Amino acid sequence: MWDDEAALARLTRWSLWATALIVLWALLVLASRLPWFDLRQIKVNGAQHVTREQVNLVVYQHLRGNFFSVDLDSARAAFTKLPWVRSASVRRHWPDALEVTLEEHKPLARWGDEGLLNTYGEVFQAATGQTLPLLSGPPGSAEEVAQRYADFSRILLPLHRRPVEVELSARRAWSIRLDDGMNIALGREHMDQRLGSFVELYPRTLANVATPVTYVDLRYPNGFAVRVPVAAVKHAGLHEASSQPQLRRDLLHSARLVSGQGKQG
Repeated sequence: MWDDEAALARLTRWSLWATALIVLWALLVLASRLPWFDLRQIKVNGAQHVTREQVNLVVYQHLRGNFFSVDLDSARAAFTKLPWVRSASVRRHWPDALEVTLEEHKPLARWGDEGLLNTYGEVFQAATGQTLPLLSGPPGSAEEVAQRYADFSRILLPLHRRPVEVELSARRAWSIRLDDGMNIALGREHMDQRLGSFVELYPRTLANVATPVTYVDLRYPNGFAVRVPVAAVKHAGLHEASSQPQLRRDLLHSARLVSGQGKQG
């Protein structure tokens, strides 16, 4: 073998390549430990609620190493744990920086006593001074309640009203409270249709009643009931609208439902 010049040449080349790679690796290890590659900048994008103090705390507690040796997965996990942060990405930015991009939660509502609800229907913990609607429901129902809140808000647009509370009970019955203080019972089925029918009837019924109606029950097959005595309805609404036969019929029909047809689910 040692007399084979071609084999010796190949062996020599492989030895040189191996030596070069070892030297290069050693140089890289040495260079990575030099202060030339210390991290000097943390660039943060997308921060609206996250403060510089919170970023500095993450850097101090969780970032170890320099430009080459820092653990990006560990850094990403640390930033994701900050209040308001839904997701985070971290990448190196030559020669001495990390670039952090944050996706913050967009608050949709308060979720019971547990925290806030984002636009994805996810519950998160954070402090806010915003005035937000209150949504509540059984465990695991946050996304469903958030979707119903959006549906009810859309249906109520013609009345220029919006829900400030939406509740799904343990029996899966829905109820809402509007920004004018009116409480509405929707029941367990046909919620959109019931609320839509109420929106259509409202301008020629309750909109003309002087006495404020604080509770409306839509769980009836052919109308709705109000928690106002019939005498009060006649005095506050029918007397003033005596020249409007259709209004009288609509209001009386609603009042009769209180003691007439039974409720549905």
